[in-house]
Amino acid sequence: MRSSYDRPRNEAPARRLRRAALGWILFVAAPLGALASGAPEPSVDKLLASIQKRYESVRDIRASFEQEARVASIDKTERSSGQVAIQRPGRMRWEYSAPDRRIVALDGEAIRMYLPDEQQLQIAPLQPGAFPPTALEFLLGSGDLVRSFNAEALHEDGREELGLRLRPKEDASFEYIDLWVARDGYQLRESVVLDLFGNRTSVRFRDVSENAGIDAATFKVQVPEGTETIDLRTGR
Repeated sequence: MRSSYDRPRNEAPARRLRRAALGWILFVAAPLGALASGAPEPSVDKLLASIQKRYESVRDIRASFEQEARVASIDKTERSSGQVAIQRPGRMRWEYSAPDRRIVALDGEAIRMYLPDEQQLQIAPLQPGAFPPTALEFLLGSGDLVRSFNAEALHEDGREELGLRLRPKEDASFEYIDLWVARDGYQLRESVVLDLFGNRTSVRFRDVSENAGIDAATFKVQVPEGTETIDLRTGR
């Protein structure tokens, strides 16, 4: 797939890889919460606080996803799908099956992007300063929604899910993140990111499983012999 986080050919490899990984991080910068089915819609402050509280209890997540990315500069929308696994702190794996295969994985120490159709593996260091602080905090499981964002309620005709728009209180690489959660169980259904260039990327989650346990090997990227490796870590 080619999203707003994909790599222009004239962009430095390290920057390309970090841009791609940042996109995936932002999609999961939204936790899951719990509200009683049929309960009155909470205030924005209560909703945000409840989401934060529930987020702190989530150790790992598996889900299927469908992604829709609109690139504003060329007015083009592309769609893709796959599987995601997340384990706090600091591990995630996005495996795209359609239309283009790719794996983006973070193991707590490095970012790896494997492009099987191109027979290439790119590796970049994961270190302080590599990403905007808000995204990095959520990746490591230490973010605070109330501290990091100003929130407002979202409503769409015909949509029963609860929505919040989160705008970062400090400088970031995105304008806002929209969260849509189910009223019954308060599970995250969709995350939308609008970046500073007007590119909009939404990820819709389904078949979500929480706290079922994920083997650490899930976040290791195994590649076949003969794969080209571009290692951008210092001294490698």
